Amino acid sequence: MTASSGNVRIVLAHHFDRNGEQFLPGDEIDLPQQEARRLISAGYVAGVDPNDQEAVAKALAPTERKPSMAKPPANKSAGTASE
Repeated sequence: MTASSGNVRIVLAHHFDRNGEQFLPGDEIDLPQQEARRLISAGYVAGVDPNDQEAVAKALAPTERKPSMAKPPANKSAGTASE
């Protein structure tokens, strides 16, 4: 799932159904910040205590995607064929 501007990435602590899609504990999902805040308050986000304001603020920080590093193409001609 690709994160958009203003979205946050969370890890679920409980089973969750969103728009007909089923998610399991441990699944990472990207959500709008408002929806993520509701899930944190309900205790659905792994590793975030809803009573710890610092942890909540960190969990609600917008997701920043790092540019993916392209893998160099495999050099299949490196070996020599024996005849």
